[in-house]
Amino acid sequence: MPRYQILYAHRPTFHASGEIGTARLTVTEMQSTHVRLCEVEADGLDDAWRQMQAEHWSPNGEARPLLQRLGLSHTSMSVGDVIQDEDGTYWECLDLGWRAFEDDKEAKERN
Repeated sequence: MPRYQILYAHRPTFHASGEIGTARLTVTEMQSTHVRLCEVEADGLDDAWRQMQAEHWSPNGEARPLLQRLGLSHTSMSVGDVIQDEDGTYWECLDLGWRAFEDDKEAKERN
């Protein structure tokens, strides 16, 4: 079963735009706005998202100390959080679906 890295935003957007501030999220930006939370085995992005809902992975608040230590304020995966798949692709959680994004530096080097 595929493994996914879960990265939570320090300040999740909780809105549909898929943007933080005025720019689209990039890997470079994410290094200062997100923190790696854990790794999960899942059947796909949607399954990983379901596993990261509070009622599944922290039904009794078990995650609170970990979240506080990492400087996070939310338990359930939300808009603006990120999943990295085994191929190294980053997927931003939107209100409906996912948006793949890449390192802006690598994208500039290809152009």
